[in-house]
Amino acid sequence: MNDVTLANHIIVTEQRPVVCIVGTLRAVDLTYQNLIEKVIQPLNADLMFCVSRMNSEDETTLNKFRSCNIVDVCIYEEAEDNYEKFLHSFLSQLTPEKQTKWHKYFDIEGNWLGGIKGRRGSGFHLNFNYLKLLERLQNFKKIGSEYQRFVITRTDLFWMVEHPPLKLLDPKFIWIPSGENYNGYNDRHAVCSNPNVSDYLSLLEFMLNFKALEYIYNNLDENNLNHERHLKSHLDYCGVKVANFKNVAYLTGDQQALTNWAPVKTKSVDGVEYAYKYEEELLSSLENMKEFSIYKSWDKIIFERDKESN
Repeated sequence: MNDVTLANHIIVTEQRPVVCIVGTLRAVDLTYQNLIEKVIQPLNADLMFCVSRMNSEDETTLNKFRSCNIVDVCIYEEAEDNYEKFLHSFLSQLTPEKQTKWHKYFDIEGNWLGGIKGRRGSGFHLNFNYLKLLERLQNFKKIGSEYQRFVITRTDLFWMVEHPPLKLLDPKFIWIPSGENYNGYNDRHAVCSNPNVSDYLSLLEFMLNFKALEYIYNNLDENNLNHERHLKSHLDYCGVKVANFKNVAYLTGDQQALTNWAPVKTKSVDGVEYAYKYEEELLSSLENMKEFSIYKSWDKIIFERDKESN
């Protein structure tokens, strides 16, 4: 593991939330200022990175966030320490009976295991990111510092308005943006609290201890499972309540950049050119931005609790 810590930035303030960047450092040149101005600064948040390596410039890329209070940086998944090696090591320690049990997961098609055995997508990759982030947060508890709110997000989201204030987001729920749920839960962004953040991040942990077999077949669609439905089955099993706020961000990127799923396209809306991955996500964020511009405040926009989370 390449574990990078920016010691001169480590000032953990327990009253502040922490923005946790997971995944890879995609589209940072396009989004870093937007992320700072629309998410980190309005929330008065600290910043953590728990990402897999894309190239040798990753540490230099982090310098774009030098104005933020970066409390932890973990860059991993180089050739000698990637998640496939992690999985191979895990399987080698299992009894033959448990190995057979583990392979029941691979009988289920779909991108929920994206990133391993030639599967498209990045579902397993994302779950590994979550597990690494969970370990980092547990380390903070060991040194006596504990955040109460966690904003788990990615660098290739472009925000049209400022993130909703956390005081409006009841901490007994996990809050996720509306849309892009694919019959499950949107997995691009989440606001968690101290009681439920471990539930959100423990998908792979539950696979490793086989608890996932108790629910993983509950949300199948013709023996096909996506990461969004996997996430919903997991949180339902954990008894976590989920709520939605209106989507005001969309995935963006460079058209030449590599992508795990949808390519980056461009579209002109009201004379403005947008680079996006999912058209419906872009259009809904623009529509909700217009609604926000009318009220000028998040507390005038209706939040609806997910009906199935009761």
